[in-house]
Amino acid sequence: MGEVLATVVNLLNPSIIVLGGSIARAGEHLLAGVREVVYRRSIPLATQHLAIVQSQAGDRAAVLGAAIMVAREVLSPANVDRQVAAKAR
Repeated sequence: MGEVLATVVNLLNPSIIVLGGSIARAGEHLLAGVREVVYRRSIPLATQHLAIVQSQAGDRAAVLGAAIMVAREVLSPANVDRQVAAKAR
């Protein structure tokens, strides 16, 4: 997990990585191991302001993610424009 995330950090330079699901439930020991590998295998500039944290969503993560996807689709500019155009007819 840490090696894959280190590659992601080197390529995308994120400011935060949020681990969820079974990885988050595994506890702080696993999270510390992931942090260690990521910081060791990533370039220092990419990890200077990087935070690797545990998700706070718990078992609700999938439902929250699905709700966000639906809201983004329903409220997307293209969809809103279609709805406004349909009402104007």
